[in-house]
Amino acid sequence: MAKTRAVSLSKEEVGRRITRLSKQAVPSFAGAENLDRPIDADIQVTGPAHAHRLTLMLDGVAASWLTVVDYRQRIGPCVVRMGGIAGVGTHEEHRFKGYSRRVMLNSLRWMRRAGYDTSMLYGISGYYPKFGFAPAFPTTNWSMPVKVAERCAGEAGKFRFVDFAAAEHLPAVLKMYHANNATRTGTALRDEATWQPFRKGVSWNKSLIAKVALDAKGRPAGYFAMDGDLDGTVTEMGFATPAVFPAILRATAEAATSVVTFYLPEDDAFMAWCKPLGVRKKLEYRPDGGAMVRLINVRSVLEKIAPLLARRIGGRGRLGVRTNIESVELSWSSGEMHVGPGRRAGKAVALPQWALAQLVYGYQSAETLLALGVLKGGQESLEVLAAMFPPGPHYLHKADEF
Repeated sequence: MAKTRAVSLSKEEVGRRITRLSKQAVPSFAGAENLDRPIDADIQVTGPAHAHRLTLMLDGVAASWLTVVDYRQRIGPCVVRMGGIAGVGTHEEHRFKGYSRRVMLNSLRWMRRAGYDTSMLYGISGYYPKFGFAPAFPTTNWSMPVKVAERCAGEAGKFRFVDFAAAEHLPAVLKMYHANNATRTGTALRDEATWQPFRKGVSWNKSLIAKVALDAKGRPAGYFAMDGDLDGTVTEMGFATPAVFPAILRATAEAATSVVTFYLPEDDAFMAWCKPLGVRKKLEYRPDGGAMVRLINVRSVLEKIAPLLARRIGGRGRLGVRTNIESVELSWSSGEMHVGPGRRAGKAVALPQWALAQLVYGYQSAETLLALGVLKGGQESLEVLAAMFPPGPHYLHKADEF
């Protein structure tokens, strides 16, 4: 059993180091990784099936820990298993001793053993790239002045709003959510038995209100969730019919003061309807920190999204994909794709797993990764990769953040 060390840093020095760390620009790790190594004996795994807590135990005391939250996440119409890393922490007496690093590295190995395909986290700058995570989700929001939103009366009067009640409205809300996000990359599959409805606003310290729009027959036709402090921040909306859009816009405007801000996807149908009225979109890309992803199992990811890749590329051919955690070969014909073990011969591209993760999620293009020097391959291979992985909108709703 490993022994604890004496306290060596004051709280003030710990704070200064964390501040310096968050200001550093750290490239995502691209060296060789072996995620099949055994898990350290000092790592304890506890918790329910959907939220595993990994803890580094030293002399029977919890020194450092994190939680892996189990998600099923869409890549277009396909689904991968994503491990959301949350609750990363280290006891004050044990900070800057490498314990959090041990927990992080072991969590990657544990997720691979447990059958996860990808991992995602919301992190500070300067730390998580060391573990192969890279930014993959931009922050998207839309804003509209209340006075503009209030002009849109339209058919708003055909619907009335009631407070969301899980026992009464959850099945209808989930049906709308899944219909609206059926092929949207990045979104989570919500299970009625385990999903906790609207547990957070735009941040964890925000209270939340959720409303359901009922039609003339009392049937749910739409819903929205927004922060409850009247700042006009809408974190989600869904619909069974676009006819409810005017009513939702009017209702959200009435719960705001000067501006309504919508945290909704780039390709959201409601925001497309709002464009002619006058709306501003803000799209922010971070060089580090925020929503970050990495691959845990290259082969299983590509196997699960193979139908989507085959549809995008068409024809027939072969392409090797070589990453720093494993290599595979893609072969396709007649609208089907097979993912097999990598070969040394034949056309191939080489890139770190985090760059492939960015391609999978639609965050980055093959051409840009080539220009950045992180992707290598012949022109024909690059063209194939570009066709398989076009960049596009992707989103994880605020209610599903961890």
